[in-house]
Amino acid sequence: MILAATTIPAAPVVIFMAVGVLIAMFGHAAKSRATVATGLLMLFMATAAMFAGAYAAYQGDEPDPRPACGKECPKQGEPR
Repeated sequence: MILAATTIPAAPVVIFMAVGVLIAMFGHAAKSRATVATGLLMLFMATAAMFAGAYAAYQGDEPDPRPACGKECPKQGEPR
């Protein structure tokens, strides 16, 4: 079962990553291993969520988003 992650924007994941980094930095400054571990765990969870979201977003039957190349496109190996 693939989660419906195609409608979730990237901003919450990036914010979650940033908060994880800030918590890890705070834990490092406070010399608290548990706080550093919590921040790093948040960072890795956000990274996994980003990969899962990207995987789910490209599992549909969407056509190639690039414009179709007509006569004006060079052949492979020719300079543009």
